[in-house]
Amino acid sequence: MNKLIIITAIVLMSCSHETKKSSTEYTPDSENLIEILDESGSRGYSPGDLIWSNEPASEWAEGYPIGNGRIGGMVLGETYHERIALNHDLLWRQFWSYQKHNTSGDIAKIRDFCLEGKWDEAEAITLKKIAATGKPIYVNPYVPVGDMYIDLRNSGGNVTDYTRRLNMDKGIVEVSYCSGGIKFKKEAFCPWGQGVMVTHLSADKAAALTGEVSLSRLPDPECRVTGYSELDKVIMEGQFEEGRKFAVVTKIVQRGGRLTSGKKEYRQAGVEMPEKSFGLKYIYRKNETSENNKGASTFFDSADEVLILTAITVDDEVGNGASLVEKCYEKLENINTNYDVIKEGHIADHQELYRQVSLRLGAKEPKVPTDSLLRESINGNTASPALLEKMFNMARYLAICSGRPQPEGQPSKAPINLQGIWNQDRRPAWDCDYHLDLNVEMCYWPLDMVNLGELMEPLMDWVEKLIPQGRIAAKDLYGCDGVFFPTACDYNNIGNVCNVGFYWPGGAAWVAQLLWQHWEYSCDQKFLKERLYPFMFEIGEFYEDFLFEGEEGFLIPSLSTSPEMPIAGRENHSFLSSASTMDLELIRELFTHLLEAGNFLKVEKGVLNKWAGILEKVPFPKIHDDGYLTEWLEDHIPGDPGHRHRSQFVGLSPGDRISFENTPNYAEAAYLALKKRHDYGVKMTQSLTYVWDAQILARLYRGDEAYGQLKSMLPIHMLDNLLITCNDWGGKGGLAWFEGVKLFQVEANIGLASSIIEMIFQDRQHLLRFLPALPSALPNGEVKGLRARGGFEVGLKWEEGKLISSRIISLTGNLCRVKDNGFDKVRITSDGEEVEYSHNKDKGIISFDTQKGKEYQLTFSENTITKSN
Repeated sequence: MNKLIIITAIVLMSCSHETKKSSTEYTPDSENLIEILDESGSRGYSPGDLIWSNEPASEWAEGYPIGNGRIGGMVLGETYHERIALNHDLLWRQFWSYQKHNTSGDIAKIRDFCLEGKWDEAEAITLKKIAATGKPIYVNPYVPVGDMYIDLRNSGGNVTDYTRRLNMDKGIVEVSYCSGGIKFKKEAFCPWGQGVMVTHLSADKAAALTGEVSLSRLPDPECRVTGYSELDKVIMEGQFEEGRKFAVVTKIVQRGGRLTSGKKEYRQAGVEMPEKSFGLKYIYRKNETSENNKGASTFFDSADEVLILTAITVDDEVGNGASLVEKCYEKLENINTNYDVIKEGHIADHQELYRQVSLRLGAKEPKVPTDSLLRESINGNTASPALLEKMFNMARYLAICSGRPQPEGQPSKAPINLQGIWNQDRRPAWDCDYHLDLNVEMCYWPLDMVNLGELMEPLMDWVEKLIPQGRIAAKDLYGCDGVFFPTACDYNNIGNVCNVGFYWPGGAAWVAQLLWQHWEYSCDQKFLKERLYPFMFEIGEFYEDFLFEGEEGFLIPSLSTSPEMPIAGRENHSFLSSASTMDLELIRELFTHLLEAGNFLKVEKGVLNKWAGILEKVPFPKIHDDGYLTEWLEDHIPGDPGHRHRSQFVGLSPGDRISFENTPNYAEAAYLALKKRHDYGVKMTQSLTYVWDAQILARLYRGDEAYGQLKSMLPIHMLDNLLITCNDWGGKGGLAWFEGVKLFQVEANIGLASSIIEMIFQDRQHLLRFLPALPSALPNGEVKGLRARGGFEVGLKWEEGKLISSRIISLTGNLCRVKDNGFDKVRITSDGEEVEYSHNKDKGIISFDTQKGKEYQLTFSENTITKSN
């Protein structure tokens, strides 16, 4: 503690001896960084929990995100003119809803043309009722609430000793700097229980805070925005042209000084309607502010500290005719305005989730800003252990902030969308929707393994909400019973289909795969019986109608495609194909899981026999004569051989069928197929490509190659705040959509947690694998708190590439099976007593019985050698 006091004194001294620099120039707060890191070390935190910079964000995408699942904010960290962009997870436009296409009567004719190899004729039938890709409106966009501006009127002085921090362990963004001999500090976070956003301003000198708080929204001709202010509150209301409503109320509580009225009323300045885009054009916000759209405001004058509480409400949260503003007041009125109490409660609550897992990779404590740490890795063609720790923690942080379920009694949380919960654009890319042909799945891949299984609940809630619409679409599009989910959906609606989505029936089945894995982790029998099994049953009903028996006696889908791969040599830009590997894998997995669930739930024998009969007739994917896993049953020519999606690998990642232990021929074929994809370079890749490839390679026990994918992603897609862009915005060789736009999407950020962990630990097919693909760049480390399928909590420690020990807690009392990864000897103890185990050396599996709630220690001999590659 003495060390901290001395260091703080140094920081204050640096403020009082300010050097003369321009007001736009910032100097690093190196002493204050040491203070933070020392404090972190004394409490057992890790430098991997901190992302920091010595400059404000240059634009929205470089900001630091905060959120509690319901509301989110992007904090830019400006000193005198702070902007915090506001979002609410349920604020989706509602101008579009599913409309019938009446194509069920065309399916047989389309299928017959496909069987005859007349693909253009089949496509022509489709295009009479189904639009070509890129032409229709697919869903309603997820839209921003607005912005809160905090303008400080400091008396003078240039800015020095500036530091902007995202403390992921605390869930707080912190900004500090010196000006005029005074140290200023700003903190922002979104406590979960209170359901509001908290911003706190302080200074180390009395009466130093004078400024204005205002609310406004970006120019939008489709939204009427008004605002007004009271002495201690600023209110903004919005209504879109279709009637969708939202409201924001910001309450200001000051200590010392006084509050005075600011701009009393606000009506968004006239906005000219842009050239008609017919709902298809993405509209990106520019990094600029306009005095013409400055919102209603209030002032604080000569305050010692200022607490700003912000509540947001949308019309989903209130009944018909109820006041959204009153609902905001209701959220604010019961909050304790003691800042220390709010902050301590938030930290404790956030850490309950965040601290469930920890990863240490032997990294040295970095004393450089995160952007410098990133540059060091890029320039050195590596991904340093320190950087990987931060990337892993950012994945979990973003998942918690954007995906956390809401307290009991609140409307259901929306699932994590394409940008998590953060969006500043009135028409964001792909409408910030739910893309079921990869993006949603990647967001949820790692959550159970990294002990965030609670976050799966909103996904199940959303699925159940959309099932009735999915039944209508299944009957309308294909004439099938059961449920169909198209490729794109929003929070309230299943989406439209184009000639890509119309041919792909796998959206519901892929979501069911995620939810099945959640059952494997949670072992929650009520979840399986009452929620997951009924959903899978309806998908099974759909496939029973959708599959048909071909000439060879196999059951294959009536229509198929490999998302989102075009076929070369056609008249039109066509995606229609023979049975795709992805469809076959998802169908096989769906009926395999139905049989397993049916046996567990004691479903009648006739139903089980029916499913078994279907499964027996579903063909396995094809391995080409050249040894690689094909994308389709027939030899189509890919129109984009370097395509960003890895659809044919779904049986390996994130699926569970393919492994070197059980299907070595398919594992080797998958590797050859991936190499074939890589032969075409990175011109058509996105960030999600690298993350998916890394997991594929980890599951193929190729750790150095998996690590290589992550380090290759950094120079193209990683921003200085460790958010990841989906596009190659800087023109560095990747997919150059939206040139110059740093288009952040969240799936790669969250999904890479799987890629990192699966190099260290895997639990596929209920077999625990320790260090299955450890890259040589990560010889030392420790991970704690991971979850494994079957009901286990797992920790590992390794040194110099060798496994030292493992700690396993049995949560259910199930049998524990561990892959013999080259162990010479293993010793298993519990409560200090030896535990007997069996060792099948032929299969390389160690098994031992467990008791629910007991902890087991596995230690390995000194000469234990791991097989990492």
